[in-house]
Amino acid sequence: MCSPEGEGIDRLADAIDDLADAGPDALGPEELAARIAGLWSLVEDLDPEIARRRSLYDRPRPSG
Repeated sequence: MCSPEGEGIDRLADAIDDLADAGPDALGPEELAARIAGLWSLVEDLDPEIARRRSLYDRPRPSG
């Protein structure tokens, strides 16, 4: 039986391989951005600390 973490790493590795197999010119900017966002989502699922830190970047900066 595979652990959920092992399955998550496998999904991440597959997604990275799929992106690499597509080649640099095969995807439009929107598709490329969507796939990279999907990769980050998989990484965040594997490491909640990364997700917590990423949320800090989503906050508006104080003006001043």
